[in-house]
Amino acid sequence: MRCLRRRGRHVQIGLLLGGPTPVPMDLVVARELEVYGSHGMAAADYPPMMTMVADGTLRPGLLVGRVIGLEDAGRALAAMDGPAEGAGMTVIRLRP
Repeated sequence: MRCLRRRGRHVQIGLLLGGPTPVPMDLVVARELEVYGSHGMAAADYPPMMTMVADGTLRPGLLVGRVIGLEDAGRALAAMDGPAEGAGMTVIRLRP
């Protein structure tokens, strides 16, 4: 939280080990931060979800805005300080 810029956003996917983690609410309020989270999905729900991906009902590829190589990851991270370049997630391809 302390590294976020004013009006920044923290997204926590999955639970943290060791129980609840204190959130510095003074920073959240003072910097007008957005905090989002998800504890995930039950493992038993994965097979039906993957079936939906396989049959085209769910199309996660539509969420991808661009795919970049690892060599461009630093520039993409630095660019996050400015306005978004477009909609969708940026996926970093680790191998050519």
